Amino acid sequence: MLDKASDDRFAGWKLLGLTNVKANYSERGTDVDAARVTFANFYGLVLLDAQGKLNLKGVVANDNGTTQPLTKEKAQAPASHSGPPVNMRFGQLVLQNGRVTYTDNFIKPNYTANLVAINGTIGAFGTHSTTPAPVDVSAKLAANGPVAIKGQVNPLIDKPALDLTATAHDIELTNLTPYSSKYAGYPITKGKLNVDLHYTLADDKLSANNHLFIDQLTFGDHVDNLTATKLPVRLAVSLLKNSRGEIDVNIPISGSLDNPEFSIGGLVWQAILNLVQKAVTAPFTLLAHAFGGGSGEELNYVEFDAGSATLNDAAQKKLDTIAKALADKQLIQLDLVGRVDPKVDEPALRSAWVDNQVKRLKVRDMSSNGENIDWQSIKVSGADYDKYLTKVYKSADFKKPTNFIGMTKSLPDDDMKAALTKNAPVDEASLRDLAQRRAQAVQEFFDGKIDSKRIFTVAPKLDADGIKDKGATTRVELGLK
Repeated sequence: MLDKASDDRFAGWKLLGLTNVKANYSERGTDVDAARVTFANFYGLVLLDAQGKLNLKGVVANDNGTTQPLTKEKAQAPASHSGPPVNMRFGQLVLQNGRVTYTDNFIKPNYTANLVAINGTIGAFGTHSTTPAPVDVSAKLAANGPVAIKGQVNPLIDKPALDLTATAHDIELTNLTPYSSKYAGYPITKGKLNVDLHYTLADDKLSANNHLFIDQLTFGDHVDNLTATKLPVRLAVSLLKNSRGEIDVNIPISGSLDNPEFSIGGLVWQAILNLVQKAVTAPFTLLAHAFGGGSGEELNYVEFDAGSATLNDAAQKKLDTIAKALADKQLIQLDLVGRVDPKVDEPALRSAWVDNQVKRLKVRDMSSNGENIDWQSIKVSGADYDKYLTKVYKSADFKKPTNFIGMTKSLPDDDMKAALTKNAPVDEASLRDLAQRRAQAVQEFFDGKIDSKRIFTVAPKLDADGIKDKGATTRVELGLK
């Protein structure tokens, strides 16, 4: 078969065999029925033009006798065809040693794939089929591994339908560089792909589940491209890779055949970019899901009690999950940003300062008696606390109420503590020190679990601005790069 408009070869075969053919032509239309159709040594060309139109849509001649070129690009779409209906039914289609070339001119540079050694069968189908035809076809993507397609199709009805599973292994990803350059902004220099697909088409709506196993995906230098994502693709790939350089993911795609820019390759790459966006915008959620933390768990920060730089059990559990995840992703670096919230941390620091002054006096008395002192184990409460609180208050250097002879006036314990809290030496430097100690506590937790060269402590933040989640504002935030 030749493209009448361009004289280029469009399709052909060495053998077309039809068994038990019945044909009838009348004013009411054309009816064709064949029990079996055999295609042997056939070839075909599928072309997606620069406007995203498939050449197969131009196979039928227009009313005026003109045709749309099938093998070259042309901007205008063919006029709709009207006339007596053509009714067809085929009992079975047998494919033997076929090949199909797919060229996508919608992508720049153009992409071409050759499907060879096509063999298999498709069951009964026709223009009025109510039952889909079973499909069992095998092939080979040239210079790559095997392809297998199974399922059912109904290709000749007004709105073609299909429900197919397909597998293709050992696909060289360097061949997909036109798509990666357009949508990701990077050419592919190395990598192989295994895919397990499930595609359905109904009412011109395509949906698919894709299991992708990508091995050793490597990008070249960045390519300036207005259509490429601005997301940090290299970071996302590093996040998705395991320690063996493998990416194992499930991603869905969907699209409409009515879309003038419909492109299977474009849909696949858009789905990959959606995964990249998820990896970049919610990387810790991705890590939590991978390591059993649950998809909703926030791992991009750890919380501290107000005024404290001590890791509690919940914080240590989070950090342990992160450490295990990052141990499998050696190219990822970690930023630590210590934070304080003055509205919460400053009152806590002032209260802690008072308690420490009380504790310090008791420790001094115990030391003068020759006792061995463990600061962490010392607790001051009850009458002891009241006694030492009074001493701290009297020795404190700020203006206090006096009696009529000028001596410091005795006050209730709560009032003394309130005065000490108000005059505690807590300022911006104290808050900065707390933020830094929090970041240091996280860094020390990772010691021995993650290479210290991969961890960077960033300048602290001394306010709660920009925190939109429901977590505590007294925290250390973690960032990946």
